[in-house]
Amino acid sequence: MSAVPEPRRADVIAGFLCAFSLAIAGIATVRTPGLLAPVAILVALVAARMSDVHRRLAAWAVGLSTAAFVVGMVVAISTDAPLY
Repeated sequence: MSAVPEPRRADVIAGFLCAFSLAIAGIATVRTPGLLAPVAILVALVAARMSDVHRRLAAWAVGLSTAAFVVGMVVAISTDAPLY
């Protein structure tokens, strides 16, 4: 018997959503930031609401997704790439 409690399903799914949000944010930096970055932010916010265990990871995901939006927009505007 271990003293560590079994994680809830919502906590596991929230962790995967955080990782998915970070992956989308990374892609949004170089490809269509106006479309992908808001999706990454929304997924991270859903993960933050789902779980108390991964709240810190979700906060990082929200912050990095927001930064990916800003950086992606700057890169897209400076290189005349499509925003959407």
